[in-house]
Amino acid sequence: MKRTTHGSRLAKAAPNSAHAFRHRILEGLRAGEFCIAYQGIYRVDSGELAQMEALIRWRHPEYGVLLPGAFSEAFKDADIMRELTWFVVDTVASEIEAWRARGGAHYSVAVNVPPSVAALPGFTERLESICRAHGVSPDCIELELLESEDLSRVPSMPKVVRHLKDKGVSVAMDDFGTGYSCLAALGPIDFGTVKIAKELLADAPRCPNARMVFASVLALLTRLKVAIVIEGVETAAQAQWIAQWPHVLAQGFFLARPAFGIDNVPGARIGRAMTRRTPARRDEPRTIRLADAA
Repeated sequence: MKRTTHGSRLAKAAPNSAHAFRHRILEGLRAGEFCIAYQGIYRVDSGELAQMEALIRWRHPEYGVLLPGAFSEAFKDADIMRELTWFVVDTVASEIEAWRARGGAHYSVAVNVPPSVAALPGFTERLESICRAHGVSPDCIELELLESEDLSRVPSMPKVVRHLKDKGVSVAMDDFGTGYSCLAALGPIDFGTVKIAKELLADAPRCPNARMVFASVLALLTRLKVAIVIEGVETAAQAQWIAQWPHVLAQGFFLARPAFGIDNVPGARIGRAMTRRTPARRDEPRTIRLADAA
């Protein structure tokens, strides 16, 4: 595939040392080569846009737009992860500011953050400072703790999440059901949102055991009273099947692909506030639909 090929060519063409590749990424950040795409997250009951997720992209001068997989090796470097995280937070806050200045409705934007970065001293204060500089409140950003790091290795995380919550920042567990996003973390950490990994949905509509696992996970999360986002909705069959849970949110290519610019996210509206935590309930669930394009 084209994206994978670009990533492979980039890896082969990259400087031989990890240090040189790290330097190239930092150079790219300074040169403005990195940017943000936004993917919509929709209400299952109505198909309305509820939230967005920010996704980093690299506009490489030679290889074009690259997905994170093309430069994921650099994520192992703690300094790189910090710099990329703050770049994303600052860019998202800036673009929310510009969007709202045009009369855009208030949507929160989910930002992926490694647990080790969220646990750094002063993280919450810097997040507040960035939001304040752009004239937006901290609750416009939701932090998604990446499943690529073991939360048990960050013993301060329950305290960190409570501190963020006190400041109005919701914290989500990303990719629940894979990697380190496990049941054990749901007890001690006060997550506001849990995002169900696409792997749990992939076989659910047609496989009885997969359907049972998926339904059980949803029942558990519903009882925990967290907001639920189903990731990886890629087909009409999947969308129709999850319509039986009208209180959840959904995300995936069937609903909307990532787009550059908040304005270009399908369903983004001017002058209409949307409240994420209080989805409208209906007597009978409807098939989820693609929100009208702005």
